[in-house]
Amino acid sequence: MCNPKTRTTMNTTRLLSLLALAVLAGACVDGGMRRPGMLPPYAAPDRVTDEAMRADLASMETLQQRLALLNRGGTVPTSNYHWAKAQCWLDMARHNYHENDRSGTVESALAQSEGLIKGLEAGATPSSETRLIDQSVRIRDDLWERTAGYKRHAQFMCVAPQVACLEVQLVWMGQEYKEGGWRHANPYIGIAEGMAARVERDLAACVPPPQPVAPVAAPKPAPAPAPAPVAERFTLSADALFGFDKSGRDDLLPEGRRRLDEFVARVKQLARIDRITLTGYADRLGARERNARLALDRAATVKAYLVAAGIPERVVQVDGRGSANPVVVCADGPPAKLRECLQPNRRVEVDLAGAILR
Repeated sequence: MCNPKTRTTMNTTRLLSLLALAVLAGACVDGGMRRPGMLPPYAAPDRVTDEAMRADLASMETLQQRLALLNRGGTVPTSNYHWAKAQCWLDMARHNYHENDRSGTVESALAQSEGLIKGLEAGATPSSETRLIDQSVRIRDDLWERTAGYKRHAQFMCVAPQVACLEVQLVWMGQEYKEGGWRHANPYIGIAEGMAARVERDLAACVPPPQPVAPVAAPKPAPAPAPAPVAERFTLSADALFGFDKSGRDDLLPEGRRRLDEFVARVKQLARIDRITLTGYADRLGARERNARLALDRAATVKAYLVAAGIPERVVQVDGRGSANPVVVCADGPPAKLRECLQPNRRVEVDLAGAILR
């Protein structure tokens, strides 16, 4: 028989072993986030096979091509609410795929994206309702209610693609909450709050529709020619603007400065400048937070350059989307070849709204 002292020592040893196992389990996460390559404890066995992962990747590539075909020639513009939502569901699937999420989230997000794409391909108007996927729960009712209000707003079409992606983000943050609780979901909630703030800002800046003109008894002299509206979008390659992985004013390349000077000269010829929106993007290489900051910093540097050249600061808005909305999808391969393939995704998109004299 063990004496009381021996029994106490054995219990202490067993307790220390359990604590060590708990520490090792905690080392498998970093701030509540899985390290790349790790499988979550809730991974569905049938989602962990090579065949399932290859099928997910093939589905993402196919859906991206179908979205590109819908947009070809402007048939379905990227400003279309349903097109934008399909793209954002696809972005959510791609992100969780690269995080090695095998809970079924990837498959659920792809199903949502494909449903919208099928409706657009058939020439129908898909439902505007955003449902939770099985892997998500509803949190932050205030954000859901604000988003529903945006969809009822008279100027909804002005922000339709932003609202579509915000709705997907609300589902996404609920999925992260269900997976790991509040701390795990906090970054995604912060993204949703920022998206909602940008929607409200753009709604406030949106020009209301013209009011009907009351009939007059006698004809009036013809008014002076009104400026004709201008709405243009073009893309500046980030690799032409900055050195690779750079974003500061001193990092602007000669070719980038030349392109910006040409844009300034074009803008100064307009009779009126309503808004210039600069949206920075990065490729998928590197950490998500780093790419988000790099994309926003590049857009902010371009804004500072335009303002210094005489463009009113009040009309220039900036946004950073990180690696979202890729122009091309590239398979993994040698680093140099992959970086070259992803070059079109490193960009700053410029949206110009103004008017010229007729």
